[in-house]
Amino acid sequence: MKTNKFILELIIISIIGTIFVYGYLPDTIPLHWNIQGEVDRVGGKNNVFITALLPLVLYMLMMLFPKIDPKKKSYEKHKKAYSITVGLILVFLIVIHWVTILVSLGLNLDVSTVVSMGIGVMFIVIGNFMSQIRQNYFFGIRTPWTLANENVWKKTHRVGGYGFIAIGAAFILSAFLKSSMLKFIIIVGGTIGFTLYIFIYSYFVFKKETESKQ
Repeated sequence: MKTNKFILELIIISIIGTIFVYGYLPDTIPLHWNIQGEVDRVGGKNNVFITALLPLVLYMLMMLFPKIDPKKKSYEKHKKAYSITVGLILVFLIVIHWVTILVSLGLNLDVSTVVSMGIGVMFIVIGNFMSQIRQNYFFGIRTPWTLANENVWKKTHRVGGYGFIAIGAAFILSAFLKSSMLKFIIIVGGTIGFTLYIFIYSYFVFKKETESKQ
């Protein structure tokens, strides 16, 4: 697919660019930021190659999954959804990688805002394609009940799409909040709440489906 080829080219360009700027990086670079956007973990600059190569490793895995999935035919039906999801995740990782490099080189960036906005957009876009995802073992909302029943899978992903969009909106909203505690409650609380809800929802849909066939 053209999208996959473009993403692979982008990854390779990113790796080459990393090699080029490596000599200009300080000996210590930031590795992690807390919810306030403050650096809370640093490490040697050689760590930059881990974040540079991570998208390539994930790309190869995501290209492998459709080939080894017992329900590989499903990937033909949700090819667009899978391609867009893979592309979004990998582009996001590349962006975060280069944000780390730019901050290491002295550029003043609000990393917390970049991450929140990026995750938010990613969730909203993926949420719009959730209903297209068909039963498989690697991609989508996989609970014992969605994997056991195709109707449960479809209904769960239709509802899950709205949940993803809501979580994405919450991440974007959090980017404009000054209170780190409020950010934490919205992001973590919303994500955990949605995860529990969709898990329970898939169970009750399965139960209803089973009872209707008796």
